[in-house]
Amino acid sequence: MPNEKQPWFVIDRSEALAGLLLTSREGVRVRSENKKDDGVDFLVEVSDGEPVSSRLFWVQVKGTTSPNPDDWKQNVKQLFRPKGSSIYLPVCVFVVNVRDNRAYYAWLAEPTVEDKRATLRFPAGEFKELDRPAVDTIVNRVRAWYDVLPQQLTPA
Repeated sequence: MPNEKQPWFVIDRSEALAGLLLTSREGVRVRSENKKDDGVDFLVEVSDGEPVSSRLFWVQVKGTTSPNPDDWKQNVKQLFRPKGSSIYLPVCVFVVNVRDNRAYYAWLAEPTVEDKRATLRFPAGEFKELDRPAVDTIVNRVRAWYDVLPQQLTPA
């Protein structure tokens, strides 16, 4: 994945494949946010059947034609920010190889629950295979994070 801008078909295909993976999970709605080049491609809504959900996370999609992870990892490493950045929602980066339809993900802002508190961690970018079970894991992490968040925001 060279540093120059990817051809349109790499971008379109990678976003289509990422959207397909995400929407394979029931209760997940994907809104395309790539009208601006602000780093957010999808705003993903996790729903439990309600018409509108406030359980949201962002996804940045990067397309590649290289099967070599060293190629695309170099290009996405600038996305990983240190703790204290201005991110307040869970954020994932998806890298999709459009030649073989394989995808990988890493958390940019990982939702965690520690001592019944919702926190965001900013890991260094450990990529894992993105498949249907991984989507389930991502959605379940986001759901658990939002389950405990109201307790922190509501005064005792």
